[in-house]
Amino acid sequence: MIRPLLVASLLLAALPLAAAGPSPPPRRVASLNLASDEVLVDLIPPERLIAVTSFADDPSTSNVVGRVPASVARFTHADLERLLALRSDLVVVSDFTDADFLHLLAASGLRFHRMEGMDSMEGIRKGIVELGKAVGAEAQARRLVERFDGSLRDLDGRLAGVRRPRVLYWSEPHTAGEGTVIGAIIERAGAVNVGREMRLKGVLPIGAERAFVANPDVVLIAKAPGAREALVRHPVLSRLAAVREGRIVEMPGSFVVPLSHYAADACWFLAHAIHPDRVPARRP
Repeated sequence: MIRPLLVASLLLAALPLAAAGPSPPPRRVASLNLASDEVLVDLIPPERLIAVTSFADDPSTSNVVGRVPASVARFTHADLERLLALRSDLVVVSDFTDADFLHLLAASGLRFHRMEGMDSMEGIRKGIVELGKAVGAEAQARRLVERFDGSLRDLDGRLAGVRRPRVLYWSEPHTAGEGTVIGAIIERAGAVNVGREMRLKGVLPIGAERAFVANPDVVLIAKAPGAREALVRHPVLSRLAAVREGRIVEMPGSFVVPLSHYAADACWFLAHAIHPDRVPARRP
């Protein structure tokens, strides 16, 4: 918990910054969300990255496992006092950062950048560009976006005219509708998102009975110990033709909600799984 005297001092410290001019590129960047962990690894040198989330080291969630030096601080939760102690020049937060913490962060005088709208391929693209500007790495961001766009263009070409199966993402009892990254991945991978068909917005619980009635061609699940077995033995979903016939795709956890350029790799993975005749396992 932030002490009242510390908050008061932070508020006073912030006052003279209001009239300051443009700031130089930050030299000490702290990331408080996995999306910026993954992007910053490819935007700035390791010596400028002073903090990431603990999720960056978790292979079930992260696409940059092993790429962040052990000397970089790990955060399990937002901690203003620790950010101050690290002498952060820029703190990168997200849409999901707690509003109270954002208020304290603003009052502290620490510069921060918020990654927003990362719920679509275009949103991810824009988020990378804006983060590149915030950290003074615009050229690197452009190159990253060019690779991202190139991968998606290649995939689009391979999937032109393909028959699109109906894919249901299932995470007991939730699925993903419009305005979700996993929904965008399904559609870009040459499929129809059943969640959007159901006119859902966001990630919502639907229950097994409703999923059964939807009768998808393919069921998409996150790869995890026991996940496939749970689906195959489910009292309701086990009766789906897609489940009985083995039309189940297990997606690596790090590809399920990649709010970064790795979303293109997730599209490629799923496209190969459902269109192996069109899309090789790896992009040439």
